[in-house]
Amino acid sequence: MKIGLISDTHISKSRGKLSNKVLEAFKGMDLILHAGDINSQKVLDKLNQIAPIIAVEGNNDRNNKSLNLKSVEIIEIHNLRILLTHGDKLPRGDYNKYFKFAQKHDANILISGHSHKPHLKKEKGILLVNPGSPNKPIKSEPSIAILTINEKEKEEYASKLDQVNVKFIKIV
Repeated sequence: MKIGLISDTHISKSRGKLSNKVLEAFKGMDLILHAGDINSQKVLDKLNQIAPIIAVEGNNDRNNKSLNLKSVEIIEIHNLRILLTHGDKLPRGDYNKYFKFAQKHDANILISGHSHKPHLKKEKGILLVNPGSPNKPIKSEPSIAILTINEKEKEEYASKLDQVNVKFIKIV
């Protein structure tokens, strides 16, 4: 199963539209997870034309009631529990707090955004992933990520996370 990961699109008149490179990279995905700061329903509509999408509210989405998003979503796929959140309620870059937040929700994978910086860390059976931002990110290159879950029988893996691979894609 292939899952597109995106965050911090911040689509507005001043920041432009969603890059066609993002849409191309997400072709063939089974699911897309958006970790917030969407700013426009058009983003979700466009991504939903490619694959089903699950999104959470970012700090810049709170005043946009038409988005009607939760701050946290839990997705269960192939015996994995994925926690999706923007991360603005956690200290920026304090991945120890992110780890504890994932533990609290009994998650194997935590997908977050907010920092605009791609991040990948595996610790004690929990994978922390931030896909970065594809649209004029702060202090980093534009990026998204693809999370692949190998669908072999679970008995073939020493750990649940052995079936997971994350690849970052620069949007240039």
